[in-house]
Amino acid sequence: MIDIHCHILPGLDDGPGTIEESLKMAEEAVFEGIDTIVATPHDRVDNSVNHRQRIFAAIDELNEALREENIPLQVLPGQEAFVSSELLSERDFLDLLPVNVNTSYIYLELPEKPLPSYVKQLVREMQATGFHPVIANPEKNPYVTQHSDFLYDLVKNGCLVQITAASVNGDLGGKVRKFTHQLIGANLVHFIGSNNHRSGKGFGLMKAYQEVAKQFGNEMAYMLMQNNWKMVEGAVVVRDEPVKINRRGMKRIF
Repeated sequence: MIDIHCHILPGLDDGPGTIEESLKMAEEAVFEGIDTIVATPHDRVDNSVNHRQRIFAAIDELNEALREENIPLQVLPGQEAFVSSELLSERDFLDLLPVNVNTSYIYLELPEKPLPSYVKQLVREMQATGFHPVIANPEKNPYVTQHSDFLYDLVKNGCLVQITAASVNGDLGGKVRKFTHQLIGANLVHFIGSNNHRSGKGFGLMKAYQEVAKQFGNEMAYMLMQNNWKMVEGAVVVRDEPVKINRRGMKRIF
């Protein structure tokens, strides 16, 4: 099993502070059946930028430590970029690190109060350059929960969406669980990741797939699981036609 969103690299963001804690996270991941993790450190922390070479160095160090400790886990490079005016106007998003380096998939984290035209402009420019933006954890974004059509428009125009296992499982509360399930039912979800930041928290991926299978059927759970691998391999992911959500549930388009 693969986790395609995890903050496991030490000292780069709000994840583990030491290599020892990273190794503890790795052991917990293996215990839960995970053999591959895409490390997704934030692109910027305070005034420091996590450039490609810094991430590559941390990946090499952690994979070497995993081999020395005989922990059967492989860590692949990735990055989570925060959508900001700087990213659009001052920084070159071509410097961002796609999932597993050579794919076209890039994680984007939305601000809590995004301006739709502003975000959509960035997405259009990234798509025109050949990238496939993946919106990370939108079910926890206050703006998205109140304006689900905003996410629908992004998906309708080619964006992909990754949700957090804890949101599926109800670990973040009933409201987040309900909205997350609405997103899944509306075909607005394409991947599940742990978004784990520390040891002792757990990854919850298998539990999330089991919950999806229970609520939406085995085919949906299998599709989401396989999409994780397709992302890492740079293949075309499976996606069904999205539908809109309203406050009473889903409003299907025929």
